[in-house]
Amino acid sequence: MADEETTDKEKTPMPLPVLAMMLCTFCIGTAESVIAGILPAIATDVGVSLTAVGMLISVYAVAVVLLGPLVTAVTVRLRRRVLMPCMMGVFVLGNALAALAPGFGWLVAGRVVSALVHSTLIAAFVAAARDMAPEERRAAWGAKVTLGIGLSSVAGVPAGTLIGEAFGWRATFWALAGLSLVAGVMLTRCALPDPVPTQAAGAGAERTREIPWPMLLVALVIVLGTGGVFALYTYASPYLTQSAGFGSRAVTFLLLLYGAGGILGNTIGGRVADRSPRAAVLVTLGTATAGLLLLGLPVGGQGAAVVLFCLLGAAYFATIPALNTQIVNAAGSASPTMALTINNSAFCVGIALGSWLGGLLLAHGHGLPSVALAGAGLTAGAALLATVPIRRGLTPRRGPSRPAAPVSSVRSG
Repeated sequence: MADEETTDKEKTPMPLPVLAMMLCTFCIGTAESVIAGILPAIATDVGVSLTAVGMLISVYAVAVVLLGPLVTAVTVRLRRRVLMPCMMGVFVLGNALAALAPGFGWLVAGRVVSALVHSTLIAAFVAAARDMAPEERRAAWGAKVTLGIGLSSVAGVPAGTLIGEAFGWRATFWALAGLSLVAGVMLTRCALPDPVPTQAAGAGAERTREIPWPMLLVALVIVLGTGGVFALYTYASPYLTQSAGFGSRAVTFLLLLYGAGGILGNTIGGRVADRSPRAAVLVTLGTATAGLLLLGLPVGGQGAAVVLFCLLGAAYFATIPALNTQIVNAAGSASPTMALTINNSAFCVGIALGSWLGGLLLAHGHGLPSVALAGAGLTAGAALLATVPIRRGLTPRRGPSRPAAPVSSVRSG
């Protein structure tokens, strides 16, 4: 009877709340990256340099990293049915402010308002999806939510760029605000689960200020792994045209192929992570390292470059559900939402690290293949760190020690 119920759950179609949260992450992922597609139009209209407009991406990332954990700590006690729609309202406001911005300063303000809720929303979405899922499919359901971010790179950013080219860059932000409003309204019609109480909650609520070192170790793995991939991905266009020899028209197709590989990897990675997140992390980081090494040599001609580029996207996105699971398992007394917020901030730091490293190498006269090799070094370092066993609840505490929780109650993967 129990086996039949488990089978029925696995065949159950995606619930409306998960679909709504996926649409929300699609909007958030698009908003984060679409600036790259409408950057020249903004520079011309607002009257600033391309470099200044490019800072909008950096400002957004910095705001996500610095403000995300603070916002999560302040809002961690709110019910999700209140928290999620209200924060999507703030996100809509940020995009509307950017669309109405009379000058560059207001545009920056709009981006900061949107970034304010970025980490907390994604963390709350993944945590809610995991809480709604059958125990054996938590990583897979969390991956369905983060799939929206992969879809944003395949469809959201190109669509936002086309809208900006056809109707002006402000129309891109209006479209984001409108779609985000629809997603937020969908959330208000969903039965969203409240956080599952943890053992730490009995000691005066969830200790959001304590960050166990195992969680920091997972965050460092995320920073290095993401940094390695984005060292090359940031400069994918010049790499594909100058090093791999593709024409400029082929770049868009190859970027879409990278995103398609990411969608496939995210889906498969979620299923594998439910069985063994640690093994999934090691395999995917090892695959990314091998792909970057081969792209950095480079060997095999254009056909190999196409396969490797797609494989790199699949490997990177496949790490996300596994790392989500690992950081929640390593959270100890910290809340799952806080753990996933730090997880998302670590991804943003990794993106910034990879972009900086690639730019530094190019500025010092190194070729684009060397950027891929440097990226391979970072992902290899991440894979090496990932071999360190991650156990839950290792935060040092003051006072008398307490009996450890039964091993059967801790899922270490």
